[in-house]
Amino acid sequence: MNVSDEAQVLRCFELALDQPAGRRVQWLVEQRLPPWLHDRVQRLIEAESRLEDGFLAGPAVAIEPAPVFPKEGDRIGNYELLSEIDSGGMGVVHLGRRADRAYELQVAIKLIRPIHMGAAPEFRRRLIERFENERALLARLNHRNIARILDGGTTETGIPYLVMEYVDGRSLLRYCEEQQLDVRARVQLFRQVCAGVQEAHRHLIVHRDLKPDNILVDARGEPRLLDFGIARTLEEHDESHAATMLTLMTPAYASPEQVRRDALTTSSDVYSLGVVLYELLSGVRPYDLRDLTPAQAERMVHEAQPLPLREAVSKSKLDTGDRLARVSQLRPDLDRIIAKAMHKEPSRRYSSAQELSEDLSRFLDGRPVLAHPDSAWYRISRFVSRNRTGSAVATLALLLVMTATAAALWQARQATRAARDAAAMNAFLLDVLQMSDPFDAGSELTLSQALDEAAKLIDERFAGRPDLSAQIRFGIGYSMVSRYRLEAAESQLTRALADSASEFGRNDIRTLRALEGMAGLRQEQGQPRVAEALFKEGIARVEAASLTSDPLYFNLLGNLGNLYLTEEKYELARVQFERALQAESRAGASTSTLDHANLLSNLAHTEHGLGHLDQADALYRRAQAALQTLYPDGNPDLAILLNNRALLTEDRGHEAEALELHKQSLSMRRRVFGAEHPMIVVAMANVARLSVHLAEPSSVLQLARDAAAMADRVYKDPIPRHASVHVTLADVKLANGDVAGAVATWLRAKELLEAVESKPPATVNYLERVRVGICKQWQGELCQQK
Repeated sequence: MNVSDEAQVLRCFELALDQPAGRRVQWLVEQRLPPWLHDRVQRLIEAESRLEDGFLAGPAVAIEPAPVFPKEGDRIGNYELLSEIDSGGMGVVHLGRRADRAYELQVAIKLIRPIHMGAAPEFRRRLIERFENERALLARLNHRNIARILDGGTTETGIPYLVMEYVDGRSLLRYCEEQQLDVRARVQLFRQVCAGVQEAHRHLIVHRDLKPDNILVDARGEPRLLDFGIARTLEEHDESHAATMLTLMTPAYASPEQVRRDALTTSSDVYSLGVVLYELLSGVRPYDLRDLTPAQAERMVHEAQPLPLREAVSKSKLDTGDRLARVSQLRPDLDRIIAKAMHKEPSRRYSSAQELSEDLSRFLDGRPVLAHPDSAWYRISRFVSRNRTGSAVATLALLLVMTATAAALWQARQATRAARDAAAMNAFLLDVLQMSDPFDAGSELTLSQALDEAAKLIDERFAGRPDLSAQIRFGIGYSMVSRYRLEAAESQLTRALADSASEFGRNDIRTLRALEGMAGLRQEQGQPRVAEALFKEGIARVEAASLTSDPLYFNLLGNLGNLYLTEEKYELARVQFERALQAESRAGASTSTLDHANLLSNLAHTEHGLGHLDQADALYRRAQAALQTLYPDGNPDLAILLNNRALLTEDRGHEAEALELHKQSLSMRRRVFGAEHPMIVVAMANVARLSVHLAEPSSVLQLARDAAAMADRVYKDPIPRHASVHVTLADVKLANGDVAGAVATWLRAKELLEAVESKPPATVNYLERVRVGICKQWQGELCQQK
């Protein structure tokens, strides 16, 4: 029997071993193989069945006598075999340890299956060559996501072995299921797998057998690539190796060119990564090759297109609840990314594992991905090339497409105006960016300043086009609220709301977004009842217009809850946050977005206010993990969460830990907002308030003064936070022995709070606590108050 025949035998044997032990013989019958091939594989299956319960429990069927296989307790080189931990069609892996006990080290020891050592001499030589190849390749790789090789050699009876780093973990799929990872977490984990593959490619090594079982994830959530046994370098051109390689690859994950026995590049691994990602997200493989003959499986891989992820999930083994949750997290961009990775033509795939990983990063960040569907012309041309005998039908189909295109030309006329409008808006935005260029502006402006200058040009640039100016005013106005330019924001949002209602209608989504922006502005202006009425109006109009699947609906509910939260109306806040989460779930919105993380964070703050500290802590941890994933370098929402979690930590009596969280929040706010902003004021005051009781009071006096001075500059409307900052300064002054200064500052805080429409109990109580402290050292008019 030659090498090619032996390759076919062992390929079928490998597939048979994937079946349950009791079904292997029946599976073999169903394959309808040539008699000589069927008989040879059946003999191997029978021999394997005698090995299931131990090492060489019975004689193996082989062309030559197989060497004696090591058993548990035997020594191989410097290592002792402990137990079998895995096996495949070609090899067996054992847990081992240092035999001399010089130091404690568990290892994975891989040996060729004894039954194969009795194969034809030429094929046996190939197997040994494979082990030597794997050892040589792994010696070139040193990466956190690739299992390291430690040693290797040949047993006294001639069986090759490899000693590798022992990864105490689960296969990629099993780990994700056990940890109940959502789609976002699975994508993040998969990107680490891509990093390992990219490292191999950097060394010109193609793995050629990427699949979930060859990726183990340890307890720390770190994946490792295993089994480079059939990997080859791009420098190698061994034609005879192609036949042998077919016995070792896993057809379900193999690329079309790998199945065709073509020369392989790193693009083949990219294809396999696409298959792994598909299964990781949907719970099923893109192609069901069970019960197919090798020829049928080959045609399936060459020609079939996998189902979209959401449809594929319906075929998974997930229960109904998990299936619905999974579907709600899947987005079309993931289908596009997988389609590009698994394209039948290697040239149309991602150029590298790194490029695939970077597109997944764009998906996670909410940015446009590079992957996009094939053009209609490309799909038609591929159809014609696959169906040359039906060229008349294909030509007719092409004519129909051309006819449909002609019928759609009238839409192009409408699209022309839309294109002109888009060009006008883009030109305006480019002008905004140029305003921040010191070569054009004469001096360097920030982008915020450039936006303020651009607002003055809207009437001139979009005269007679309120439909366009309304959208631009809304964007600039919303930005101004975030930057606390409230007076300027009011001018822009008022015009945007009026023009949107006139141009698009009261219940158009663009009008409702402007209404939500106006509600947020009124809240920041210290008009909570006006803001509440606007939020409620927006919610009612969204429901009336049947737009409840739009993210605006979740935001309106969440922002109304946040308004109640700032007023410490915790029960009312919780109702709105829970409504928002339910609406988000019904709409199938992603649970890994910024909006969702903020909902969890605000709900945590609510549970804290209601005294449910454990629930609050659990919610904060979930929200913080999501925000840190979205913004590793921090963002305003994460800064707010750190502040609120610090308040929870204070209430649990861990003041030093709370102070550290407050400091992290302050540092993040300064990095994001720069020198002056209400967000910075709040954090400065919290650090000063807590530090005065944990450190030398004099060390925080200047910080408290700076916070109060900044508050006076940035707060133009009555707002509780303004008063609270001055209460903090009074408290710090009192701790430093400046009783008179504390009194004066306390009176200023009282005056500020009296101007506030809705006074939060926490601020009222803080003011009273400081008054009591003052009165312990001083007797005056305020000490007669209650």
